[in-house]
Amino acid sequence: MDQVEKAIAVVKRWRGDAEVVQVSQLLGGMSAEMSRVELASGERVVVRILDEYLKGLFADPAAQEFRTLQYVRAHGMPAPEPLFAGDGELILSYLPGASTASPTDVSAYLRQFAAQLVAIHRMPAPDFLMPSRMTFERREGELNAELREPETVEFLEAAGPQSAPAVFRHGDFWPGNVLWEDGQLTGVIDWENALSGPAIADLAISRLDVAWVFGFEAMEEFTARYLEAAPLEASSLPYWDLRAALRPMGDLPAWAAPYPALGRPDVTPEHLEAVLLEFVDRAFRRHTRS
Repeated sequence: MDQVEKAIAVVKRWRGDAEVVQVSQLLGGMSAEMSRVELASGERVVVRILDEYLKGLFADPAAQEFRTLQYVRAHGMPAPEPLFAGDGELILSYLPGASTASPTDVSAYLRQFAAQLVAIHRMPAPDFLMPSRMTFERREGELNAELREPETVEFLEAAGPQSAPAVFRHGDFWPGNVLWEDGQLTGVIDWENALSGPAIADLAISRLDVAWVFGFEAMEEFTARYLEAAPLEASSLPYWDLRAALRPMGDLPAWAAPYPALGRPDVTPEHLEAVLLEFVDRAFRRHTRS
């Protein structure tokens, strides 16, 4: 069954009498297969078929995401409305706008990007969210010496358990999960990785993505804007930067794959590697200075 057929089947399970007019593939990142479905009624919805790895995190990942979306919308987040949850599948309302990593005004983009992350972290963290791992756990398999992974793992293991106030975390706040229209942020999507934990962990993840797309000067501008609005103890930033740096080390080509659809075919695996190495170096240097 191809993606179109699967999307139609999900719609029929939600609303048996729905007449599907068109199905279009959407950028789904690494966690879900996504389709925009237009119905004869004029309604447009998004079908999300979740990746199997999410079932290793939650007993019912679709129900978890459905509940999360209900929660964040109740707190004013520009997130899609959950309409249906099945076995590893969701139907959501369609939000206007599109993800981009090639804005015409980078500073305006960074300002809104930072403000939205601050707004997410200001939500109380509900009990149903999975807590962040405050002790580092290395991934399985051989470590990538060319990306300084063994050195990074050694540092993180030696650092031991971390402590920080728990907030609501998006868990994957990067340009592919933010929607824009006419230069304005219109939505935040892909909340399946939401969890409770330190705000600085989310900040570090976004810092790396901003560096990949816009460079290190933009990364520091984004960080400064975030910290102006939400001051936090930043002495542990090298630790969390290195935690963030480890996430893509196992498969850089997969992490580069979405960028052409975001208007950035130049963000290749080679580009990610060069920036990642500089990001790791800066984290170690910052730790040494602290």
